[in-house]
Amino acid sequence: MAICVPMRELKNTAEFTEAVCSADEPVVVTKNGREAFVSMSMGVYESLRLEAARAELYRAVDRAEADIAAGHTAEAHASNATARARHGL
Repeated sequence: MAICVPMRELKNTAEFTEAVCSADEPVVVTKNGREAFVSMSMGVYESLRLEAARAELYRAVDRAEADIAAGHTAEAHASNATARARHGL
């Protein structure tokens, strides 16, 4: 369950920092009962970045497998020759 902190509690920055650093998930800061912004520790941030990178990698693999299944392939020699010609190599 997400941790919610009212904005008025941000006056005690040391306490807020400790709450964010000790949380295993992002901390939602509310203003007038509505979500205003999210704060997270570097560990949580890096975990989210890694998760997003993995998801993108899986999407790329899925696209590649779909291309292979559809027959959208080329021989390596032909592909290299095309790339060399295109880039003047």
